Amino acid sequence: MTRDEPCLGVPNQCDLSRQLIAQALDGQPSVEDVSRVRIELASCLPCVQILDVEVQFKLAMGQACRESAPASLQIRITETLQRVVLDDLDIQDF
Repeated sequence: MTRDEPCLGVPNQCDLSRQLIAQALDGQPSVEDVSRVRIELASCLPCVQILDVEVQFKLAMGQACRESAPASLQIRITETLQRVVLDDLDIQDF
């Protein structure tokens, strides 16, 4: 699919829209990148809605990941992980 071909209007069925959304959200998305993609996807409301949801999700995750655990919790987690013997774990496919 080229940029001249219309979007199918079906979420996740348009390779171009998936590519544009992925490019816009790669790294730290800028307002300019997201706006450019919104303009390119303007003829397909479902794709614009997917872009908006993806942007909101990425921003929410970025804000949530800024907080770090208290030092005492970090130490407890590290100590617990150091005691885990990987050979004792039984990992099965679901």
